[in-house]
Amino acid sequence: MNKILPLLLSLGLVSGLAHADASDIKARQQYMKEWGGLSKKMGAMVKNGSAADFPAKEFARLAAQMGETAKEPWQHYDAGSRGAGSEAKAAVWEKPQEFEAAIRRFTQAVDKLQTASRGGRYDDVKAAFGQVGQSCKACHDKFKED
Repeated sequence: MNKILPLLLSLGLVSGLAHADASDIKARQQYMKEWGGLSKKMGAMVKNGSAADFPAKEFARLAAQMGETAKEPWQHYDAGSRGAGSEAKAAVWEKPQEFEAAIRRFTQAVDKLQTASRGGRYDDVKAAFGQVGQSCKACHDKFKED
């Protein structure tokens, strides 16, 4: 009995860690999914709009929503969240400075997008939205599995 209890406890801890890993993966994927939906809506506004009919207030609301969570998913990329079920490449952990630089580029681009969207000028918003898209693509190209 004395040998069984430590074994059961260690199995419980291991399964708890696996659960924590899966919850980190799920959390960061949820943020990315949310941003994808916001980007799709904002992209349609930019693509189908013009300076004359641009829905500036609605766009600013969506940009603010993205900004509220721009710094959130990165805490879910700890060493324990690497592996099965993750779409993150090993480069996330093997090249942490490069990953951190990509995160900074994204968060700075989102900050610029929020500033531009509050100004409401279509051309400024369109340029800032393009920078957000470029930062997403660059990060996904380097750090996300296809």
